Amino acid sequence: MKPLSLSVFAAALAVGALQTVSQAAPPAPSPNPAPAASAAPRATATPAAPTEADDKRVGISGVWEVQIQQPAGVVYTHFKLDQKNTVLTGQYLDEKGKKYPLQGNVDGKDVHIIVTMPDGTALAFTGTVEANTDMAGVLDFGKDAVGFTAAYRPKYKWIDNLSPNPGVGTPGVP
Repeated sequence: MKPLSLSVFAAALAVGALQTVSQAAPPAPSPNPAPAASAAPRATATPAAPTEADDKRVGISGVWEVQIQQPAGVVYTHFKLDQKNTVLTGQYLDEKGKKYPLQGNVDGKDVHIIVTMPDGTALAFTGTVEANTDMAGVLDFGKDAVGFTAAYRPKYKWIDNLSPNPGVGTPGVP
């Protein structure tokens, strides 16, 4: 059996089937061979379709990446939401990795989330949800208010994000 070149092997994996090449019938050489990098499809950073578990998602349940626009810069945090009817429960993960309980509600596109801090204060997130994947609104600290946005981050099958031809099409990799 003749060994497959890396680009041919990657192309075969990309379509889901590995084709074998026998020694008795080698492929005919092409007069103008294409560069090896163009023989395989380029990998993209676009995530794959959500897994089956995400198909069972209720409302805005799931993990959300939150961007808080503070005067000193953007702070990235997370919500882990569980929706039952219009009631929200879950956890808030701050930029230092600490978890705090949250509760709230959803009424159509309107969302209200309260994060309870250990000192008894609260963070009040009030905003709107679009297509159960994007959120925008105002975070009220009690003494100050700033804007926030959030994006739903579905889980993906790790295998769907592997490149069939590592290094090809990856930004910053020659």
